[in-house]
Amino acid sequence: MFHFVDQILELDPGRHALGVKHVTPGDTFVRPTAGGVPALLSCIIGEALGQLGAWNVMAAKDFAVRPVAGVVGGVAIAGEASVGDTILLDTTIDSVTDDAVFYHAVASVDGATVLRLENTLGPLLPMEQFNDPEELRERFARIHRPGAPTEAPQPDGDPSIPFDMSFDEILSLESGKEATAVRQVSGREPFLADHFPRKPVLPLSLLLESLLQLGQKLLEDGGARYVPTGARKVKMTRFVEPGSSLVAKIRVVERSAESALLRFRCEVDGGRACVGEAEYSTAVGKSS
Repeated sequence: MFHFVDQILELDPGRHALGVKHVTPGDTFVRPTAGGVPALLSCIIGEALGQLGAWNVMAAKDFAVRPVAGVVGGVAIAGEASVGDTILLDTTIDSVTDDAVFYHAVASVDGATVLRLENTLGPLLPMEQFNDPEELRERFARIHRPGAPTEAPQPDGDPSIPFDMSFDEILSLESGKEATAVRQVSGREPFLADHFPRKPVLPLSLLLESLLQLGQKLLEDGGARYVPTGARKVKMTRFVEPGSSLVAKIRVVERSAESALLRFRCEVDGGRACVGEAEYSTAVGKSS
């Protein structure tokens, strides 16, 4: 399932929400970190913050519209959420118009920030294009349980099969300079059942995770090990639907012994789908 808000603790419709995400051993998007500790992918933490904001706006708008990914001014990866952790999701709505929601958000574990979203914009589109409004109302009623967090759910059945975050093929790679890769969106990807039932599209969070990993590979040239610390100026300009062949180009624009800045552009059928910048540092211990 591609739902990451386990419980909504507080809700001020159109303004603010608190929620939690439990990191469990069966999570599809748990991976070993550089230190070997299983942790949730950072971009999924960002997805959870965005979903909490979406629940807030959808409830405020009586499920007539839903936000979709648009612009993320900044993503700062500040820590990790390991298996067994409970992530506190804190999303603040800066403003809502008829066309879009603007918000910022922070995720923390035991009081320590693990990820921040800044200057985020989500266009509001008709709900019927993406989801059954009644199904979302029912899900909202199940997770909107104000008060203290409840216990993490027990694993039910076999663990989920991890989704391969890498691109299908690296078409070219000039170490330390630039790379081009491709992903085929087949329509059989399991997350498409939830994102979205009536209009399946590749989530920006998963695309961004793939790009961060590709950038890390580009920086592997025998020197220091760079790890992702965030992204900025990210813009999703079109939906990537089943049957699409997405071509990603990423290049190094700044690099020092301590940090690196890469710029990426993704295209479908020659048209722009996503652009942005990825940030890295040579600090040890962050997730890849």
